[in-house]
Order: sequence, then structure tokens, then C-alpha cells
Amino acid sequence: MAALSIMGFRVQLWHQSQWQPASVHTEQDGHVTYTTDAGQSVTYPLSALNHDIVRPMQDDNMADSVEDMANLSDLNEGSILENIRLRYVGNRIYTYIGHILCAVNPYKPIEDLYSQGCIQVYKKKHIGDLPPHIFAIANECYYAMWKAGGENQCILISGESGAGKTESTKFILQFLSEMSQVSGGSAGGSTDTSVEQAILQSSPIMEAFGNAKTVYNNNSSRFGKFIQLQFNEKGSITGGRIQDYLLEKNRVVGQNPDERNYHIFYSLIAGSTPDIKEVLCLTEASDFHYLNRSGCINDPTINDQEDFSRVVHAMRVMAFSEKDILDVWCLLAAILHVGNIQFVTTAGAQVADKQALSNAASLLRVDMLGLAEALTQRSIFLRGELISTPLEVNEAADSRDSLAMNLYKACFRWIITKINSRIYGNGHYSSIGVLDIFGFENFQTNRFEQFNINYANEKLQEYFNKHIFSLEQLEYNREGIVWVDIDWVDNGECLDLVERKLGILDLLDEESRFPKGTDNTFVDKLHGGHKENAFFLKPKVASRMFGIKHYAGEVYYDTQGFLDKNRDTFRDDILNILQESRSDFIYELFDTDAYGNGTSLKSGTATRQRKKPTVSSQFKESLRSLMTTLSAANPFFVRCIKPNSQKLPDSFDPALVLSQLRYSGMLETVRIRRAGYPVRRAFDDFCYRYRVLMRQASNDEDIKSHCSGVLQQVDDTGKEWQLGKTKVFLRERLECELEKRRETELHRVATIIQAGFKGHQARRQFQKTKQGIVLIQKNYKAHFWRKAYLQVREATITLQKFERSRKARHLLQQLREERRVEEERLQQLREEEKRQREEEEKIREEEERRLLEQKTLEEKAKFEEKKRLEEEKKKPCICPMCGSRREMEKQEEIRQEEQKVKEKQELRKLLEDWAKAKQELAMLRAQQAEEARLAEEAKQRALQEEKRFEEFAKKKAKEDAKRMEQEAMARLRAEAEQERRRQEAQRKWNRTLSTKKGEEKRESVDSMLSESDGTQERSSLDESGDELDMDLDDVSPSSPKRHSLLPEATPYFHAYLMMKGGVMNTWKRRWCVLKDDTLMWYRGKQASLKSGWLAKKGGGTGTLSRRSWKTRWFVLRGTTLSYHENDEEGSKQLGSIDVKSCKEILDNGLKENSLSIVTEARTYHLVSETPEEASQWYNVLTSVYSATDEELRDMQDEQANPKNAAGTLDVALIDSVYASDNESKPHQFVIITANRVFTCCSDTAEEMHHWISCLQRSKGDVHSGGQDFITRGWLSKETGKPTGTVNKSTTLKKRWFVLTAHSLDYYKSSDTNSQKLGTLILDSLCRVVQADAEMFEQTGYYMFTIHGRRRSFHLFTKLHTEIQQWVQSLQEVIDSKVPIVTPTQQLITDLRDASMNSEAVDQIYQRNPILRHTPHPLKSPLLPLPYGDVNASLQKEKGYTNLQEEAVKIFTSLLQIETAADQISIVQNILETCHDLKYLKDEVYCQLIKQTAGVSDVDSIGNLRVWQIMACMCCAFQPTRNVIRYLKFHLKRCKEKFPNTEMSKFAAFCGDSLRRCKGREYVPSRDEVIAILGRRDMYTTVHCYGSSCRISINSSTTASEVVQRLVRGMNLEETHNTFALFERGSGQDRAIDGKAIVAD
Repeated sequence: MAALSIMGFRVQLWHQSQWQPASVHTEQDGHVTYTTDAGQSVTYPLSALNHDIVRPMQDDNMADSVEDMANLSDLNEGSILENIRLRYVGNRIYTYIGHILCAVNPYKPIEDLYSQGCIQVYKKKHIGDLPPHIFAIANECYYAMWKAGGENQCILISGESGAGKTESTKFILQFLSEMSQVSGGSAGGSTDTSVEQAILQSSPIMEAFGNAKTVYNNNSSRFGKFIQLQFNEKGSITGGRIQDYLLEKNRVVGQNPDERNYHIFYSLIAGSTPDIKEVLCLTEASDFHYLNRSGCINDPTINDQEDFSRVVHAMRVMAFSEKDILDVWCLLAAILHVGNIQFVTTAGAQVADKQALSNAASLLRVDMLGLAEALTQRSIFLRGELISTPLEVNEAADSRDSLAMNLYKACFRWIITKINSRIYGNGHYSSIGVLDIFGFENFQTNRFEQFNINYANEKLQEYFNKHIFSLEQLEYNREGIVWVDIDWVDNGECLDLVERKLGILDLLDEESRFPKGTDNTFVDKLHGGHKENAFFLKPKVASRMFGIKHYAGEVYYDTQGFLDKNRDTFRDDILNILQESRSDFIYELFDTDAYGNGTSLKSGTATRQRKKPTVSSQFKESLRSLMTTLSAANPFFVRCIKPNSQKLPDSFDPALVLSQLRYSGMLETVRIRRAGYPVRRAFDDFCYRYRVLMRQASNDEDIKSHCSGVLQQVDDTGKEWQLGKTKVFLRERLECELEKRRETELHRVATIIQAGFKGHQARRQFQKTKQGIVLIQKNYKAHFWRKAYLQVREATITLQKFERSRKARHLLQQLREERRVEEERLQQLREEEKRQREEEEKIREEEERRLLEQKTLEEKAKFEEKKRLEEEKKKPCICPMCGSRREMEKQEEIRQEEQKVKEKQELRKLLEDWAKAKQELAMLRAQQAEEARLAEEAKQRALQEEKRFEEFAKKKAKEDAKRMEQEAMARLRAEAEQERRRQEAQRKWNRTLSTKKGEEKRESVDSMLSESDGTQERSSLDESGDELDMDLDDVSPSSPKRHSLLPEATPYFHAYLMMKGGVMNTWKRRWCVLKDDTLMWYRGKQASLKSGWLAKKGGGTGTLSRRSWKTRWFVLRGTTLSYHENDEEGSKQLGSIDVKSCKEILDNGLKENSLSIVTEARTYHLVSETPEEASQWYNVLTSVYSATDEELRDMQDEQANPKNAAGTLDVALIDSVYASDNESKPHQFVIITANRVFTCCSDTAEEMHHWISCLQRSKGDVHSGGQDFITRGWLSKETGKPTGTVNKSTTLKKRWFVLTAHSLDYYKSSDTNSQKLGTLILDSLCRVVQADAEMFEQTGYYMFTIHGRRRSFHLFTKLHTEIQQWVQSLQEVIDSKVPIVTPTQQLITDLRDASMNSEAVDQIYQRNPILRHTPHPLKSPLLPLPYGDVNASLQKEKGYTNLQEEAVKIFTSLLQIETAADQISIVQNILETCHDLKYLKDEVYCQLIKQTAGVSDVDSIGNLRVWQIMACMCCAFQPTRNVIRYLKFHLKRCKEKFPNTEMSKFAAFCGDSLRRCKGREYVPSRDEVIAILGRRDMYTTVHCYGSSCRISINSSTTASEVVQRLVRGMNLEETHNTFALFERGSGQDRAIDGKAIVAD
């Protein structure tokens, strides 16, 4: 007892009439104070302590929790509560009680608890093999169908509201769907979506329309459902059915405080597009009376917009048409508008709000006045007349609420019917039912709905008690088993109070049928008839309430509205107006046959029909039917526990949990599972199964004695078994021992039988072996002499080879000598020709120089003569002989003319001589070329002779070998005949050998036989060269099983290899791929998604089409399907088909196994050989037809398909891989398996070593966590506030960093079990930045920074090589990540794909919230932006933080532009930010598109100012390729949708500016921005040599364009001068580059 006073010691304390877990708090002055887990303090004297008051906590409860509470050593409420608490604290929310699962709601997600991997782990595992889980119950239920021969199964999920029943149901359906798909797929087949997927997709619809937020649960089911899944013999789901119970209609028109209406109303308002809202006349949720009554509209844990998207998607999956969906939205909106109809008193109730009435009538498509009359007047057919009586305001409000409730009820019923028709199956082998019904409820005010809900829970508790307690103990008593009955709470009397004759339900129905019955008269009858009942509670104060003592506690019910809700009043006036609706949907919901009350006001007659049943009677009947269904099935129970009432995670309320454990009978359940005998067998069955253990029993004993004898052998104490009257009762431990002994005895008997049979077989085999020895010896000797012949043949061939090689070398030397002599002769000829050309060139140059000098002298003489004559002419005539002088001058002129003619003739002669010399030179060169050609022909003839000689030598060698082989065969035949005679003579002697010698002889024969088999195997390999590609990886059936599989996967690698599979096989070039532990080789590089032979018929279906079918080789590469004449590489392509541009692809062609591809021009009919091949082609083509670019890339990554491979080899079967030392093939390596040898040769040595390293499958090194690492090592990490620099205040700590494929982790040390201190998740937006070398010079450290989403690491090291390795490795990991795709990027892709379909584009603009102007700030960027802060200089100069925050700031500026006083400053700030931060350009364009889309007033000031910013952006920056397409599409659509508006003019201006936009060095100035805002050009002055001119420019005008314009204006185009534009600044002129923007 001393331990009971040690501080902190865990004990169980008897307090408040129960055992509670507690701890010792203090021990002082002889008193011990204990603190219970509920927080209560209890003090006892130390002397008074005993085991009746306090007892130590058992070891199994102190150390850790147990998975099955039946194994608790100390069984009481305290130990059970403590066990559940320990497991809850450790996030182990599931606990077993035998096969019953106890689940505690964690109110938080637990990582990987319900992942796909967890489903795989629990498949085909029995309960107890793995920790408790909801998947284990689902798995046990799934396989119990076959254990019981097709018996139906059911899973009952019970618990209070908020305990997690709905989530448990979804997890069970998820597991069963996965099991169905694994077992063979859905049997639906006829629809695009499987039955499993349809059942899973029904959950979002059911939750949206049937769940609501209550004070206990944010997703409380306000109706009950029984989901029955139908399975076939293979285990696949063939269909299903959903049965609903008691939808809480009253919630539609009113809710308790802090509760909400059904989710679908809020989702419709939050998720609808503006156009849909306009059609439905919806505004905000707070504007509707049915949604704002409780004061709770929004909940932070509920995303109504996302829920709406999921519901719409699920409805489309469930085959709801767009019209059906719109009809449902109209009905829901009509309910909301009906709730806004208010009434005033004016000679009766009158509608006060005509707008709400008009909206409701429009959506319901009924007459507005008729609807108003139906709500405000009651029509009665009396004595042949129709009398209308005005209603009071409260009565009109009740009629309005009745209309809304019945509208919603009818819609909910229609949705259930629609879902059941979608998942309906034809026939089934067995079924599994999952019951998810409302939990026990006890609110501050409990009404009719809570009464029915708690009644249903009482029925389920009765079913649980019946199976767990009543039936089991009844069987023990019936069989006479010695048994101490376990007390348990029986709720039979409580149910009798509710449902027996003159019970509460009977009195309720009776009072509901009385015309003058009221809620008060009903309460009076209850108090008078049941006040003596122990389970009936009468309030102490007179009121209209009554109470019931339920199994879960006392509940008081307010009877206000009990009778009206039970009657379910729906007046015929309202029903008739709905049946007159012009909407087919509304008419279908309220058809007379399905929704009639038995009275027709139009006809004025009352039809004699059975009275309409009350709600309580209908519910009672549906519960009875449910209990019948459950009783016919094998049940599994899931008990859901709520840990606290505040819906908080990690909060455990012991009192609340204990109360749930009590009323659910958990302690009694544990006791009966622990003390009972779960294994029961009839005597006959027991004796038949364990008869092998009764071999010593006498035949005189009865069957009961036989059973007792067997059990006495195993357990002579009798504690583990008992014998009843007809059955044997065992505990599980004893059954396991019996099964082990049975297997041992069966194994012993089987061994004796096998021994006798094997001896007989051995004797027969010995005789066969003895008879075959002679034959084996004969064959072996024949093999021996053949081997000798082959050796001689090989030696002969070797000699011939050397002789042929000697002759070939001799001939080669002769040919080389002749070639050398010929080359020397040709070289001499070339040198002689070169020398002659040089001499001729010199002569020609000398002649040209002489002619030039001569011509120069002559010209000079002529010039002097002409000058002299001119001077003489100028002199006056002074002599008398002037006449004779003139005569002489004439003669002189004649002489000069003759001289000129003579000179021209000489010059012509010289030119002719020069042309002749040139022609002779050309002839000489042609002659030399001819001689060279002849020499080359001679060389080719010599090579041909050499080749011919080699062929002759080979042919001669083959003939010699053949001749020698024939001679050797003749010699061998003669020797074989002699050997046969010698063996015949020795046969008698062989028979007289002794046994020992015979055994030795057999051993030698066996060894020779094995050698013979090995030789035959090698021979078969040598002879199978033609089939090398197909059977290189075949494994012989006799080869031993190999267990050399390694845990990690081989890397991916591919290249061309030369391959050879045997000694006599030839080399073949193959495309080899190593992927997923498999080496595959192909005849050619696999660059196609699929290829194969198909029969094609071209020309379409017209009368002119060709009727002949031809087989073609089809290849699908990317989106192009081409067909060729054959499957050889480089074969001629006969045509191609663009799959993306096809109209449709059909699988119902003209013939069997055919498909059709319909294009704009023609229809292609294709036929495959098998149905499987046709199905594969159809699946691939349709996948490509509907695939996005990313999906297409993923498909192309699957190129290496083993089905197309010529051969495959499992890497695990490779024994060794080594490089071969072969000089002829230097890059050769050998792959050796158990029964194959492959010789391969790569193109380079690097490829060879890489192949060897990959195929050897080096294990590598991994971190302690088991995850492969890429790089690891010590780095110094900056602690505290990161600065990115090293100074006196900087604290660096060394940490062990490990880089994996997904994250960068750091640990305190490099030990295996070291604590992880932090991690940085890596994705495609992470950045790694390396600091410059100046930091190392200043601090002695190299630094790099890795930016993540939420944090950045500044890491330091003193080694430059180390930092380079880290930076490179990090960048490689970042580059390998899949790019993050935001909704905006997906929107861009969708618009691009749907750009040709205007309707699809309009739908995208209407539904996508990104294409919608918003007045609210942006929470995150529209595009994925790299993480991390901008560089330090920009941070310091302009105060930038990171890209994400700057993007949000820009959007805020866009919202402020309309009211800003200085608009230009905001524009310049945005432009400057985009100029400094390049990544933001695309982001700003997307923000501008968002703010200019979906604007109600396109020419409003705010919208036009955003368009002005768009114009400035288009003039300053060019977006990337994807965004520019998006932008141009948006501009084009704005111009087309809104012509002749200011917005269309801005769109046109932006388009023109975008086409002209060039890279800018600076952001636009204020003057330029002003000009852009006015959509006009700017003007500037250019000074030109004393004059100036004023020219117009825009944002894209370059300096060269200005210069060209000035040149044209000044008529300087004819000049060849170069002009430039200069800029004057600081007294100096600077030339401007021609590409520079003048505006800059």
C-alpha cells in the first residue's frame, strides 16, 4: 500500500460510485490527495486506504494501451476509460472489443490514416493482424460473404450526433469500392463511370441536401440512410440502393440558435455564377428569411463555394442533365423566395412583399395570383360549392412554411430516386449494408424530430443488445453451460412505452386524427396514462412537455407542433397550384398518383381512399422493415464516441466519454466477449473435423464422449471449453491448439502414405533406369566420338584460317605496293603540272606587263604629238607657204589614222593569242583531271580484285571444310559400327556387375547425362539465333527459384546496344531500355505511344470509296497517327491522321474488332486481329483525343511498353555483369543469368560502364529514415532572425543536412537516431541563390540561400567545391519537380482548348470566378511565383519584400485606381514594380484581365481606368507566350462583345500596342503615360543643322525609325551618307543606338 501514496503514481479510485483513473497529488500529515482525470480532488486518510477505495493501475494500463479491451487484466469502467484516453492521446482512435470497433472522433485530420496505401495494407488481413481500423472491419465484412456461403452482411454505425458516423460511412464505402475494383472491376460496363465511382460520388450530393450544421456537429446528418451494396460472385459491386429515413423538413423553415439550414442553400449562393444568380434572383444569404433566423450564416470550417463545385461535379457524374441541375437550382431558389413572403392583416392575411412572391412564382412557373390565393385562403367544397375562407397571418405563414418543406421533401425524394436509378444493378450474389442514421440528440429544446430520432436509436440499441447479450446468454442457458449471467441495461421497457398499444405513438396518432386534437390534449393524455411508468418523466412544473428515460439519458420533449408535424399538413390548394405548374420538373414532383391526399377540389368529389398515414406511423413501419433487413444479415458494429462537446481536437472529456460508454453497454460488452465461448461447433461437426485425434477412442462410446476425450487431451482442466447439449463451446485459444494438433497428425499420416508410395515409385524408376543404361552408354559414346570429330574439324578450320590469312596478307602487301607506286607516279604528274602552270602564269604576266608598257608609251607619244600640233595651229600664218603646210597637215592626219588602224590590228592579234593560250591551259587541266579519274578507277578495280580474292578464299575454305566433314562422317560411321559390335559383346558382362559397382556406374552415367543435357542446351541456344529477340529472358521450368530481388528499384536508362545471344548467333542492333527492374530491347527506338498492324479501308462511306482492305503498319506518335507499308525503320509513310482534330472516334465500325476515325475530309475504317487489340487502340486514341498537353506528356513517358519489346530480362535474374576484354569490340560487356549468356556492345566506354553499374544494382546508401538521399553533409546555419550576412552578431550553428528527392532536412547530428530539427519542402517554385565571392573575402564563408514557401535557409561553408555541389544538387531536385499549376493557368489551357467553341468559351467566362471583376483584395497571386525575397539592393532602395506580397499590393492598387486623386502615380508605380521584378509582368496582366472581365458597366470610370493601365502595360512590357495568347484572346472577345464602346477602343489600342511593343530600358515617363491614357501619340523636337522640326512618336518608336523619317523628309534618300540621332545632355552629345526606344 506504500506505493499508493507516491506522488504521481497512477491508481484507480472509487469515487462517485464508479472506478475513475487518477494520480497521487500530495501526501501530507497522514492524508493522501488524489486528482482524477476529470480534474476532481479527493483526500483520504492514509490509514483508511484499502483495495475497496483505491487500487494501483495495472501494468498494461500504465505502460501503454491495449488494442482489444477484452485483454484488459483489470476490467472496470476506469480501466476502459483510461485505455480509450491513452489511445486517443496517441492519435490511435480505434479500439477493438472482439469484432466490435470503438471509434473516437479526433476532430482533426490524421496523416495517412485513410490513404490509398493504408487501404492496401488492410486488404486480406484478419482482425487482430494489424492495429484496429475502420478498414479492418470493412475487410472482415467483405470476406465474411464467402465464409458464410453468400450470407448478407451489414455494418451498424451508431453514436451521438457529432461522433463521426458520416465520415466512418464514407471510409467504409471507399474501402469496399477499392476491393470491388481490385476483384475485377465494375460490372456496369455500359456507362462511362463505374458503379463504385457513382456510389462514392453520391456522398457529396447526399451531404449537401441532407446535412446541416448543428450545435454538436458542423456536418450533422439530418436524415437516416441505409446504403446497400450488391456484389456478384467475383466480389465486384454490381449495383446499390439507398434508403432514406425521416428527413428533417422543419429545418428548412427554422433552425435553433447557432445552427444552419441545409448546406445546399449556402453553397448555391456562394458558388453560383452571376448569371445563374441573376436567373435565380439570388443575392446574399443574409437577405433570406430561412437562412438568417438562427443568426448563423457562415462557418469558418465550411467552404460553401468548394462544396458547390463538388456537388455540381457529382451530379454530372451521376448522370444529372444540365436541365435537371438547373431545375433543382430553381426549386431551391424558389424555396428561399417563398421564405421572404411576408403577410399583413387586411380582412385576413395578405401578401406584403410582392417582389418575393413574383420571384417564387416565376421560378416555380405558376401563376402569381394563384399562388397568393393558395397561401392566404383555404378552399373547402361544401354542399356542391367551393368556399374560400381567408387565413390569419400565422396560418398563412404556416401554409408558406408547409409549401417550402414539401418542396424540399419532394426534391430530396427525387434526388434519392435519381441516384438509385443510376446505381441500380441486375441481380446479385450477396450484399453489404451500411447503416448511417442520425445519432442520439438532446438539445435545449427537443421537438418532434428529436423524438423520432431517439426512438430510432432505441431500436438500434435493442438490436445491439439482442445480438451481444440476449441471444448469446440465451444460447448458453439453452445448452446448459455453466455460466454467470452478466447484467446489462435492457431498453425493452423504454421501447414498450413508445410503441406498445396505447403507447406514445398510438396516442400521438389517435390525437392527430381528432379534428379538435391539440398539443395540450396530447400531453394531458400522456401524463394521465403513463405517469406510473418508470421510464416516463413528468415535469415538476406544469407545462406542455414530457420526458423519457432513454438508454442514453433523460430527454424532455416540447410538444409544440407535435400534431401538425405528425399530420404533415399540405393543403390541397397549394398542391393544386403546384400541379398546374408549367415546369415539367415541378409537375413530376407533385403528380397526383404519387402525392395525392385523396381529395380533388376541381371535381368537387372526395375519393374513398385510405387515410393518409401519419409521419410517426410511416417512420415506425420503415424502422420495422429496416430491423427485418438487419436481422437477416450478419452484423458488424462500429461504436462512435464523441470526446468532447466543443468539437475541439486533442480534448478529452472523461465524464462525457464515460456516459457514452455506460449507455452503450461497453463494459458489459467487454465482459461477455472476455468470459464467453465464441467458437461453437455441433458434436457431429466437431467429431468430423477432429476425427484424426480420436484414433484411440472406442466405438462403444457415444459422440459426446468422443468430443470430451479429445478436449481432455488438450485441456484437462476444462477451463477453456464446455460441452452443451448439442454443441461444443470453445475459447479461441483452445481452438488454435486443436487446429495445430490436427495439422500435426494429418502431416504424420500423410508422411507414412507418402513413404510407401515413394518406395513403390523408386522401385519402378530403378527398373527403368537399369534398362536404359545401355542405351545411355551407346549415346554417350556416340557423343564422345562426335565431340572428337568436332575438335578435329575445329583444328582443321583453324589451320585453314591461318593459311588463308597468310595468303591474304601477302596479296595485301602486293596491292599496297602497287598502290604506293601508282600514288608516287600520280604525285609526280601533279607536281609537273603545277610547275608548268606556274611557268605559264609567269609568261602571261610578263607579256601583259610588256603590252601595258608599250601601250603607255604610245599613248604618251600621241599626247605629245597632239599637243605640238595644237600649239602650231595657234600660231599665226607668217610664211607664204601656208597652203603647202595645210597639205602636209592633212597627210599627217591620214598617216595617224593609218597608224591607229594598225595598232588596233596588233592589239586584236595579241588578244587572240591570249585567248588561245587560255584555251590550251584549260585543255591541259582537263587532261590532268582525266588522268586523275583513270587513276581512281584503277584504284577501285584493285579494291574489287582484293574483295573478289577474299570471297574466293572464303568459298574455297567452305568447300574444303565441307569435304573434310564428309570424310570425317564416313570415318565416324565406320567407327560407330565397330563400337556397336563391341558393345554387343560386352552386354553380358555388364549384367554381372555387382550392386556397388552398378551404383558407381550409374553415378558416372548420371554425370555424363547431365553433361549431355548441358551440351544439348547449348546447342539449342546456338541454333536459335533467329529467335534471339523473343526468348532471351525465358526461364526454364526446372531452374531453381531465385530470391535475389533487391528492395530498391533500378534507375531508368536507354541506349542502342549491339546484342548477341550465343556463340554462332550474329550481332543485332537493338534499342535497349532499363526500367522498373526490367531490361527490354526493341527492334527500333520506341518513340510512339502505340504501334501495330491494322487493316485499313480508305475513302469514307461513299460509293466511290475503295472496297479493298489492306494491312498497314500504324504508328501513334504524339497526336499524329501515321500508317506505313511495313514495320521497318524508315519505311515509306502512306498517310497520317491528326487525332486532336478528329470529329469523333467510334468503336462500332463496319466489321468485328473494328473502329472508325471520323475527320473533316474522310472516315477511316480500321480492323484489328483481336478484340483486345481493338480495345487497346480505342482506349489509346480516345485518351489522346481528350488529353491535355500535360496528360499527353505523361503518356509519352510510358514509351517503354514491355508488350512491344522483342525481348525482356528481369534484372533480379542476372548473376553477374562484367566488361569483356575483346580488342575487336572494345566496349563489350557480358550479362550472365542462370541459363543464358548475353554479349552486348555499346558505342562508348561511358555507356558501357553506366550499363554495368545499373544492371549490377548497387544498393547505395540511405538515411536512417529509409528515404534515399541525394547529398548530405555538415553546413553552418544562421540562427535567429535571418540576415544573410556574417558579422559579430550573427550566430552560426553546425547542422547535419540531408537532401532527399522531396525536402531538405537538418538534424542535430549525423547519428542514425538523431532528432530532426527542421525541414524545407522542395517544389518547382523554390529558389537556390549563391552569394558572390565578396562575402568569402570579407568573412571567410561561402554562402547560399534556399528559398521555400514559408521559410528560407541561409547556409554557410568554407569549401567552394562543397557549396557548388549543394547548389547543383538542390537545383536538380527543384528542376525535377512537377510545375505547380494554378487555377489561372488551368483557365488559360481551357480557353485555348475551347477557343473554337464560342459556347464553351461563354460558359468559361460565366462560371470561372477568375474571369470576374471583384472589389475584394486578392489573397494570393494568380500565377505561381518563385519563393523568397527579392535581392538585397532592391529591398534597400525600394522596399520590396517578396513576389507574392508585391503581387497582392499591385492588385490593391488596381482596386484604388477609381477613387485615386493621382492616377498617374499609381500607374507609374505599377510599371516600375513590373520593370524591377520581371516575374510580375504576367501576374499583372492576369490581374488586369480579371478586373476587366465580368464588369456590369463596361464604360464606367473604374473599368476604363483599369483599361488605361492595361494600355500602359501593353506599351511597356511584352508578356510570355502563354499569357500573350490569353491576353489577345481577351482583347478580341472584348472588341466583339462590346463594339462601339470606349472599352472596345482601348482593347483595339492595346492590341495594336502589343503588336508593336519592344523591350524597354526604362519605364514610361509621366508625359508618355498621359499620352497613352489619351490613346494619342507624343511629340518631340529634332534639331538638324540650324533648323528644327517637330515629329510624332509613340511608345514603340525607335531611333532608326526617326532617322529614316527625317531622311525622307529632307530628300536625302539619294545620298549614301550615314545619319544618326544624338542626345544632348550635360553639354555633350551622345549617339543613340538605332534599336533604342526614343521615349526612353
